[in-house]
Amino acid sequence: MKTLVAYYSMSGNTEKLAKAIHDEASKNHESHLKKVDEVDPKWLNQHDVIFVGSPTHAGELSAAVKKFMTELPRSPKFKVAAFITHASPELAEYEKCFTAFEAFAKEKRFTLLGCCDCQARLAPEIQPYVKKARQASDAEFADMMKALDKRPSAADLRNARKFARDILSKA
Repeated sequence: MKTLVAYYSMSGNTEKLAKAIHDEASKNHESHLKKVDEVDPKWLNQHDVIFVGSPTHAGELSAAVKKFMTELPRSPKFKVAAFITHASPELAEYEKCFTAFEAFAKEKRFTLLGCCDCQARLAPEIQPYVKKARQASDAEFADMMKALDKRPSAADLRNARKFARDILSKA
């Protein structure tokens, strides 16, 4: 089985999960790890399973992953699994990412094998926007950042590898 792990990462969080998924997939399968902007859509037909990873930006998929998914050829052959990183403890704040993958699956007629998420630290350049959007005090935001500082953790990476095993067992 050939797999592709395609991802966009701004702060390195999504990349860490992508590498864990790729490491697991490459134990028993041919696996390729690429940033979404490095993937030629014509090359996708050579893969049995495509893992797609995105950070959550303002509760939605990153623009780079939306572009990648839009360019994905329409094909019932594709089997896709999605993973996201986010800073929110609330599903409602990142659920649109899962809904977007489901909408792409319907539009592009591919099989969505599953989705997983991982809470992760925020890139420093977006912290002021998140603080403002959450209307958090300095102390509240500092506590939030401290809780996220060590994420993704070793346990999160183990969960990503388990997600890969589970998806590959379905494919």
